[in-house]
Amino acid sequence: MSRQTFQVEIADMGSFRARAGETLLDAALMSGVDMPHDCRSGTCGSCRCTVSSGSVEGGATDSPSDVLACQAKVMSDLQIVVEETPPVESFSATVKAIRDLSVDVAKVSLAVKGPFEMLPGQYVQVRFAGFPARCYSPSAPLEGPLERGVIRLQIKRVRNGRVSSALGREIQPGHKVKVIGPYGSAWLRPGQTNRLVLVASGAGFAPIWSIAHAALCEMPDREIVVVVGANSVSDFYMAPALWRLVAFPKTQVISVLRNADRRHPDLPVGSPVDHLPALRPGDIVYACGAPRMVEAVGAVARAAGAACYADPFVPGHGSAAGFWEPFARAVTAPLQMLRRSGARASTTA
Repeated sequence: MSRQTFQVEIADMGSFRARAGETLLDAALMSGVDMPHDCRSGTCGSCRCTVSSGSVEGGATDSPSDVLACQAKVMSDLQIVVEETPPVESFSATVKAIRDLSVDVAKVSLAVKGPFEMLPGQYVQVRFAGFPARCYSPSAPLEGPLERGVIRLQIKRVRNGRVSSALGREIQPGHKVKVIGPYGSAWLRPGQTNRLVLVASGAGFAPIWSIAHAALCEMPDREIVVVVGANSVSDFYMAPALWRLVAFPKTQVISVLRNADRRHPDLPVGSPVDHLPALRPGDIVYACGAPRMVEAVGAVARAAGAACYADPFVPGHGSAAGFWEPFARAVTAPLQMLRRSGARASTTA
């Protein structure tokens, strides 16, 4: 007779009983074990964990030993390891400044009231007072030093977007904001020396730049390859950050255009996936942006035996409130500087 319940042990968090076929996350929460989670649909990656003993059904990730607890069904006794991350908290903030980076992208700075901890690459849920919640990935400044107590968002203005259309209108400096987080598993693991391969399409550059910035602050001579995609030359709003990256001796920037531009015939065309460096075991890959691109990068990483952390930008991601307005994606870039530095230009899949 098959067993109906199993024992689950989560290192440093406790143990509990789970019914056969019950998702790991549901079983944990019902037993009072607060595993990290957010979307519960297998998208955000916040509930990613490592199965060190036992077996589950479903919830697979790009790592053979890692699963998404919200999708993984308990099929045996289990021993689980969950990476330690900052606790999810709710805190208050105010809009400090709003500045247009282009005709369709706004830089929004939030002044945070009180201490707040998050890891490079994680995201937060933001609710401007009087508006529905949206999820954004805070980033390092494109230029200049980090400023303590400030969350920097790069928000693309979506046509008829409930939130983005209000920036600079109903939403002005001084506007009250509620922030909840952090969430997500695509964050920089500190203390490692492996080559980083960071891949972004369009809006995905925000967390990728946060990861690259933190990695170089920790280890300036770390080998890093950054592959960035954009629809057109004017979409390279991130050019100041790319120029900062190529100043480091072991950092390579590859920029790719989605469509050929007769004014810039030397720029490669296609998807970031088309211009990945040859991956090797030991590489640590981060992919953020369009879901198809992220999925394709993950497949290449798996085939090469490289670790991969993904953050697909999809509607509804990370928020029960619904649609996720993407991050910034435009602004004319000084591409002459990128050419002189050896960088190339690109776009999303």
